[in-house]
Amino acid sequence: MRAFVLSGGANYGALQVGALDALLSYGLHPDIIVGVSAGAINAAWFATHPDLNGIGQLARIWCHIAPQVFRPLDQASMLLQLALRRESVLSNTALQRFICKFLPAETRFGDLSNPRLYVTAARLADGAPRVFGDDPDDRLLDGLMASTAIPPLFPPWRMDGTAYVDGGIVSNLPLQVAIERGADEVFALLNCLSLTGNDGNAPHGMSAVSIHAIALMIDHQVEHEIEMARRDADVRLHLIRLCPGADPGFWSFARAEELIADGRRAAQEYLTQEHFVEERTLAWIG
Repeated sequence: MRAFVLSGGANYGALQVGALDALLSYGLHPDIIVGVSAGAINAAWFATHPDLNGIGQLARIWCHIAPQVFRPLDQASMLLQLALRRESVLSNTALQRFICKFLPAETRFGDLSNPRLYVTAARLADGAPRVFGDDPDDRLLDGLMASTAIPPLFPPWRMDGTAYVDGGIVSNLPLQVAIERGADEVFALLNCLSLTGNDGNAPHGMSAVSIHAIALMIDHQVEHEIEMARRDADVRLHLIRLCPGADPGFWSFARAEELIADGRRAAQEYLTQEHFVEERTLAWIG
């Protein structure tokens, strides 16, 4: 059973659009797709539009709609929200409207079967992972709002008295979610978060330092998950690292077209590597 696993990464999620285009163009289709945070949005779109035409539509949304919805962060506003002890810097109203406009928000996960969709979040109280899609009655809206509730940018998403936050807090590349649900071949689309400033040095400023620290934590966590998956002899892991050619920095949605091209190029390079071509040839012969 084949799975696509899509990491988080805010505006870096545009990289995955190009990579998905390359995978589909190569003839690869998943039985299940797992996503977290920005990857959850992409995964949900793919589950409801699982073809190249759908990927083309998603690219247009990233290039023309997302920059209007997700504006650049204003540091003065961020400081004010912190001073007022608000639980987030931004309201999640625009995000909710975005999801409801472009996705069948009231759809239940059980209605999506080709591929099956799973998105991950974390319970705020104790960090316990929550996999939306295990319960077929889970609403798509709840799964996406919970999975994208990036602290401190967005407030927790509450349902049935429980608060959830971005699943990337506990697993930014949820490989085990796919493996535990039957995947024996996994294509992991890993967004490379920037760990330096635009000048290649350690970043400066409150927001930049905070983002840098979080990225370091996530990077170590992801590498641990990759190592665990590679130790599983029953799983073929295809790790495709999606790194921007010119890094726009976190939360800069204005350069989606470039990121999509970078993601497509990275996936194409992986799919044409000699070891991958040989492996696929042997699989077809077998």
